[in-house]
Amino acid sequence: MFSGASFTSKSANKASLAAGTVQLSSSTSQAIIAETSGLKPGDSRKGTITITNKGDVASGLTLSATGLTGSALAAVIDLKVDEVTDTTTQKWSGKLSSFESLSLGSLGASASRTFQLTLSWPEASNSPALQAASTSLTFVWSGSA
Repeated sequence: MFSGASFTSKSANKASLAAGTVQLSSSTSQAIIAETSGLKPGDSRKGTITITNKGDVASGLTLSATGLTGSALAAVIDLKVDEVTDTTTQKWSGKLSSFESLSLGSLGASASRTFQLTLSWPEASNSPALQAASTSLTFVWSGSA
């Protein structure tokens, strides 16, 4: 006895795909913390920025830093990143020199979130070797659908 089966199938499926857009904008085109000259041990400077997704799809939001110079001072300065949209939520805290990238979760279409960045020079870090020292870096906000 033999038994067998045969199955043949054909289908025609049409798919339609459309890409959404992510377009980040910020509340400022200048430095987040504009005035840091004269910073000395015990001082802090704060700056606030609002990031808006003007696109039509949600986006992952990332803050990263590039171009760090002045590593001696950057190893002393504390950086704190807080979200201050509705309430204050600390997102990152550490030495400026150790900040590389921070995932900040999702930013919905047409949504905004506000962040405060704080630079602090601890009072105990008063080495004469840091007199006239400088540091700089560029913060980059990016989104991905």
